[in-house]
Amino acid sequence: MTSPPWSPEFVTFCQAQLELLGQLLQVSHCTMYLRESAERWSFTPVATYPQNQAALPGSPWLTNAKPDQLVLPLLQGEVLLGLLVLLRPGMLWSGWEQEQLHRAAQTLVLAWRLEQQRQGWQTQAQNLALGQAQHRELLATVLHQLRSPLSALKTFAKLLYKRLAGTPNQEVLAGMLAQTERIAELLHRLEPTTPQPLLPGGTVPLLLPGLTQEPVAVVDVLTPLVMAAQLTAQERGLTLSYDPPVPSPIALADATALREVVSNLLDNSLKYTPKGGHIEVGTRATEDGVVIWVQDDGPGIPPAEQEQVFLRHYRGAQTAATTPGDGLGLAVVRELVHQMGGRITLISPPGTRMEVWLNRMAEGQT
Repeated sequence: MTSPPWSPEFVTFCQAQLELLGQLLQVSHCTMYLRESAERWSFTPVATYPQNQAALPGSPWLTNAKPDQLVLPLLQGEVLLGLLVLLRPGMLWSGWEQEQLHRAAQTLVLAWRLEQQRQGWQTQAQNLALGQAQHRELLATVLHQLRSPLSALKTFAKLLYKRLAGTPNQEVLAGMLAQTERIAELLHRLEPTTPQPLLPGGTVPLLLPGLTQEPVAVVDVLTPLVMAAQLTAQERGLTLSYDPPVPSPIALADATALREVVSNLLDNSLKYTPKGGHIEVGTRATEDGVVIWVQDDGPGIPPAEQEQVFLRHYRGAQTAATTPGDGLGLAVVRELVHQMGGRITLISPPGTRMEVWLNRMAEGQT
């Protein structure tokens, strides 16, 4: 047999209502029925008073032929939900008593409506859990399928890197290797068994482990990213300039997070700078800290949108219809920069200049 379509809490509430009616109105026997479905005219008992007695029979009690019995419809609008059948031998029902019974019937109808809402929410939660489980299975399958080609790509890139030693193309292979390592790190964070960090305020995790504050040679982070970006810029008819300072500024940062920050800023400039445009990347140490900038001569960002562009999934009005994207890049950038104790500055128009300011290593600090 299948379990009844209502919760134990609902049954307990209905039972308590019938017991209250029985004691208040000296009812000898009463039963609450609910209609099994909207398409059928059969009824199922939900609660009975006294609790240890059998339910009043169904169809024989669906009339008011006898003066000591009463059948009240449980109505939601014009829809019959169920019946409340009461028996009190030898006593007629006064107007006041019938009024109290009608109020009790309305209470039971309200309880059933709340129970139906609970059932709807429970169904939604179950469907959501099922969808999440299917999504996890799909993600696990995709991750498994990606490991082999990514591993092969890394192996081929390493072999070519060795064979092209001493040639300009070796730098290109170094950029390829850096990008494959970046993909491998992100895929690892997507593994179902990898714990995801919980950020304050309900912020969505950024697929990065707990960030550290360590001395980072900024040029070592920038150079392979700029090399890869220069190839993309060349394909798109752009120029990209980069003059790394010697020695490299040393920032207190997380190297992995810093790579994500710069990668997103470069991706944005490459995406929004029109053909024939120019992008500049640079870094320097100042008294206020270490600054890294990515500047382009694209259309720029209107002042009214300069705060909104850092919100998740926000797309600017000028570019949303013409340039693909999900509006996450700058939100990720700002969150990572803040976690590293830094700040980001936007200067636009003309063009767009993004400056990332990080703390610098103090004198004598190692």
